[in-house]
Amino acid sequence: MISSISKPKIPKEYTYILKTSQLEEILMQNKYTIHVDLVYWIPAEIGSILEVHYWLPTSNLPYSRLYIRAGALRTKDVKEAREEMITSVFPEFIKWLDFHMKLPDNAPQFFKTPYFSAIYENNNIKFLTDSY
Repeated sequence: MISSISKPKIPKEYTYILKTSQLEEILMQNKYTIHVDLVYWIPAEIGSILEVHYWLPTSNLPYSRLYIRAGALRTKDVKEAREEMITSVFPEFIKWLDFHMKLPDNAPQFFKTPYFSAIYENNNIKFLTDSY
């Protein structure tokens, strides 16, 4: 499932939003066994809490995989953001993943790398994603 995790130390006034166990649980609940590389980071633009790229198999890696970046926020915003992660971000992410996992590898949607992003700003979630 989660094949690699990179989680650097961050300044004390920031906290990572995503808990690795939550991501593992949501993938297991939806019966996904896809390869996942998880990278925690502080994005240049604070607010990006989840960014996902879906990559098809290649000649070097014969399996589909997800590259996930999980962002950090100022600690004062973490509680509300984590609630939004559970109630809003995870359901949208699974809907997006379901759509792409069901497509054939030659589908036009794969001409560009499928992308999902959730941004937390002013106590609201904004999604930036390819259409699905």
